[in-house]
Amino acid sequence: MFRKILFPVSLLYGLGAIFRRFIYETGLRKKKTLPKKVISVGNLSVGGSGKTPITIEIASYLKSKSIKPVVLSRGYKRKSKEDYVVCSEVKDWEKCGDEPYLMTLKGIEVVVGKNRYKNGLLYLDKADVFILDDGYQHFQLERDLNILVIDATKPFWKDSLIPVGNLREPKSFYRFADCFIITRTEFLQKQEDFFKKLKTYKKPFFVAESQFEGVLDNSWKLHSIDFLKGKKVVVFAGLGNNQQFFKTVENLSTTYGFLIEKKISFPDHYHYEDFTPDKRKLYLTTEKDLVKLKNYDNIYALSYRLKLPKEFYEFMEGKLWRTKTL
Repeated sequence: MFRKILFPVSLLYGLGAIFRRFIYETGLRKKKTLPKKVISVGNLSVGGSGKTPITIEIASYLKSKSIKPVVLSRGYKRKSKEDYVVCSEVKDWEKCGDEPYLMTLKGIEVVVGKNRYKNGLLYLDKADVFILDDGYQHFQLERDLNILVIDATKPFWKDSLIPVGNLREPKSFYRFADCFIITRTEFLQKQEDFFKKLKTYKKPFFVAESQFEGVLDNSWKLHSIDFLKGKKVVVFAGLGNNQQFFKTVENLSTTYGFLIEKKISFPDHYHYEDFTPDKRKLYLTTEKDLVKLKNYDNIYALSYRLKLPKEFYEFMEGKLWRTKTL
């Protein structure tokens, strides 16, 4: 009943989303072009789908090939008012936003600000490739590779437009993607059904593999997950999809022999200003949350990456440079 009440609002939202993309795709408003290659990583829905780990993975790969990537981010929920912020210079998650600051800790150059075209021009001499973080709906800027990230547990074809569902744009707008990157397939009970449906969209797709590297302490030192063996752990997160993180930790608790005492769910991008952990307890959270809680030595973060197959990088290189190898 609640969804039916919101349906007219969802229709109006959808019309606005269609119009906004239409004026750029038809040239009524001209897109701007940076004189460097541009990769966009984004999705159709709100909430976590793995965009940030995918951005980190692509940027790290480019760096391994001696290509300088710079991430252009809007810095969602940052507290700074400047037109642009270079996160490696300010070294402050509140000024950058939690996700851009996390990327900086991973050794990636990030420039935060609303006008990504202008910020890209300011950083031309330090970038070979720009990566638009959460850029699928950033129509103002041309891109050479447009990546749509899909959470396998919440695919866009099973969703609805805001506010009935979580879609920012109509389902049909998947067609503007050059390829799909699929995350969280390990949580699927019927993978065959998922991939059968996915293939009907006739887009190249690549499956990201979750790899757990250990747990990080507040000094960003990495420990083996065996560190948790035999311990009681309070698990918490402030993500777009906390339940998936909780499921991951549940699986790891069985494998590594630790006990989940309690699970606490906070809103996405939570600032933790009123959060006071019990000093007698051990806490486990995400890297994105740990950057905001570095003053506590009893809080650890699960460190993981989303590994992309070599076929994706071959596809990416072909789109950017029309060659198979860099």
